Amino acid sequence: MAPFELEHLSGGQRKRLPLKPSPVDHRVEAVQPTGIPILDKVSGGGIPRPSSVALMGPIGSGKSSLVRELVANFLRQGCQLLYYCIDDPADVVRLGLEDHHIAVTRIEEEGRLEFVDMFSLGAQKLAESLPKMDPGDILEETLRFQDLLSYGRSFAMKPTVGPKVIVMDSITPFFLLAEARRVYQYVQVMRFATQIARAVTISVLHTEVVDVNVENATANLADGVIEMRKRQGEVLLKGGTLKVLRIGRNPTPSRGYFYQITQQGIVFSNTPMF
Repeated sequence: MAPFELEHLSGGQRKRLPLKPSPVDHRVEAVQPTGIPILDKVSGGGIPRPSSVALMGPIGSGKSSLVRELVANFLRQGCQLLYYCIDDPADVVRLGLEDHHIAVTRIEEEGRLEFVDMFSLGAQKLAESLPKMDPGDILEETLRFQDLLSYGRSFAMKPTVGPKVIVMDSITPFFLLAEARRVYQYVQVMRFATQIARAVTISVLHTEVVDVNVENATANLADGVIEMRKRQGEVLLKGGTLKVLRIGRNPTPSRGYFYQITQQGIVFSNTPMF
C-alpha cells in the first residue's frame, strides 16, 4: 500500500486510491525545525508551516524560557520574527535572547526581528492614568485583541526572504475575561493570520488561571499543542515534564520528557517517561 492515501468518490462508491509517488515531498519543505532535538524528533522534524501552536502550562513551568530558546534557534535559521512582549517588557526579552548569544541589536537593524512591547505600553498607560483610572480598565484598554491584529498586519503582508515566525508571550491577559465563544473567534482569527503570513505562530497560555472552557477552546482549535508541567513540589523554577499533545499531521500525543532549566537554557532528557 502506498504511504499516503486520499479518499475519492467514484460511481457512488468510496474508494481509497494511492497517491502517485513524488520525487520531492513538499511537506518536508514546510516544516520549520525547532533546533531542539527532542521536539524535532516527536514532531517529525519540526513545526509545520503554516501552523498555530499553543504552548500551555501553569505559571512557572518554564514556557517563556522555552519560547526564548526557540526564538534564538529560529533566528539562527534565518527566520523573520515578530515578538509580542506581553508578560515582560521588550528589554527583558532582549536580555534573555542575548543570554543565548543572539546579536539582538544587529538582527533588529537587519529587519529580521521586531518587538511589539505591549507590556511597556500598559505601564505607560498606568503611569498616565493613575489615580484617575481603575487598574482593571487600564488592562482592558491596553490589552485589546484588535491591537494584536493591527501590529501584525504589516508583518504578515511584508515580503521576506526567510520563513516567518510570530510569538505571543502570552495571550493569557486577553483571555482572562473572555468567554469561550470569544476565545474561539480569537483563535480562529490568529489561524487566519498565520495562513496569510505562511508563518509559524507560537502562543503561550497560562493554564489554571483562565476558565477551563477557555483552555479547552484554545487546545482544540490550535494546529498544535505543547504542554509543560512543573515538577510537583517545586517552589522555584527548576524543571518539569513536556509533552507534545498534537502537532501537524501527527494527532498522537508524545510521551513525556523531563526537562531541567539551567543558566545555559533548557536541558531535556533523551529517555521518555514510562
